[in-house]
Amino acid sequence: MLNTSFTKVICRPQMFFGRLQFFCASHKLALILVTGIAVRLILMPIAAHPFDMYVWYNVSNNALANGPLFLQGFPPLWYHYFMIPVAYSYSALSTVIPTCTLAMSSLPSALDFYPSYSVSVVPGLLFNFVVKIPFLISDILVAFLLYKLVSKVTGQTLLGQSAVLLWFLNPFVIWISSAWGMWDTLPALFSLASLYLLVKRRYGFSAVFLSLGVAAKLYPALFLVPIAFYLYKTSRIGEFRQSFARFFGVFFGASLLLFLPYLGSMVNFVADFFLLSGGNGVDTIVPLGPYSFGLTYWSLTQYLGLTGDWVLFVSVVSLVLVCVTVLLMYWRSSKFSFNVPALDLSVVMLFCVAALLLSYRIVCEQWLVWLMPFFVVLCAVGRLRRGLFWGVSLVGLLYAVLNCPLPFFFLSLAPWIQNSLVGMVYFVWWFDSLRFVVLAVLAVVFSLLLLISVWRLNRQMH
Repeated sequence: MLNTSFTKVICRPQMFFGRLQFFCASHKLALILVTGIAVRLILMPIAAHPFDMYVWYNVSNNALANGPLFLQGFPPLWYHYFMIPVAYSYSALSTVIPTCTLAMSSLPSALDFYPSYSVSVVPGLLFNFVVKIPFLISDILVAFLLYKLVSKVTGQTLLGQSAVLLWFLNPFVIWISSAWGMWDTLPALFSLASLYLLVKRRYGFSAVFLSLGVAAKLYPALFLVPIAFYLYKTSRIGEFRQSFARFFGVFFGASLLLFLPYLGSMVNFVADFFLLSGGNGVDTIVPLGPYSFGLTYWSLTQYLGLTGDWVLFVSVVSLVLVCVTVLLMYWRSSKFSFNVPALDLSVVMLFCVAALLLSYRIVCEQWLVWLMPFFVVLCAVGRLRRGLFWGVSLVGLLYAVLNCPLPFFFLSLAPWIQNSLVGMVYFVWWFDSLRFVVLAVLAVVFSLLLLISVWRLNRQMH
């Protein structure tokens, strides 16, 4: 009797862990989603990029003061169409929930990372949370699309779950959308949705989502040429013209509606982005410069002390390089057979984004999110090594928390941990010169990792 009781006691922990293991194995997707959502919900109110969140706060106040028809910044999807519901939701909630908004002047000067930008307010926990709700929803929808896409292509739900894990538990993706508070997950969502609907031959809906992506950030417009190749090579005999007209007719019609109030701003934005004036307003962000910065080898030019004609030369060379690399990727895309549409489209879309990030003189770290859905698809099916994927993600994360040092993301917590934040800032400044060196190294490493990824994919296509 004693032996039987003793055996039961010994077996109970084993039974418990066995059942726990079975539950985790049979509910892997749910556990990934619950964990990712929980981490995001914790970060959303307490962390924020000090300057960008200040901009969203001002845009929100402008919308409330001038009404929903008042034109805001460009591109319009985030600055206008999304900020209207964000502004009014925040206004309604602020009547019943404390906002915890802080005046920058009430904080020690050491906590103002951008003094030349005249950041006057630290938006509180409530605004931080409300403004990031679209990013949380977008991250979840991207995870859902990745699961559907990879599971359908491979016929294996386990690989679909793996794709969800690579995206939804990726620390870099979590940091950009839920801690930083940047909207790059939105164009990533719309681009992936467009790809998914293309594969499903829902050309009209695909075009609408691509136009939404362009309205969020202009880069999805690069996909138009590869999509034309795709339609030409996959349309049934006699259907190409109809498919082409449907997709591009809907795309330009939807884009016209989205951009109509902003046509003048769009011309100026594109000109400023590619010409030298695109650097205006960033010359005070150390260690960045007015003509090159970010996750690119071009950022090394900051150490050359270029002025005058040399600065113009860098701008022109970068522009020429963008044109050459994009055309080269288009030529390579024209050689694809698109026998496996989802994978081939993922490759050509990754090529297009990579062409921009490997040639343009400015690569903000959050732009790496543009690559992530295509990277995830190709890693999940074995087209790319996961070591490259996690290497790129780690480099992006390290750059993000060093470019704007970590303590400045938590200014909303200053009423409770102000002394700790100041101490962390002083600690960071001790190693400031080393921080600049690390940023430069990370920028070059990112370019190399991305170049290796493109080279490997291109070699596989051969």
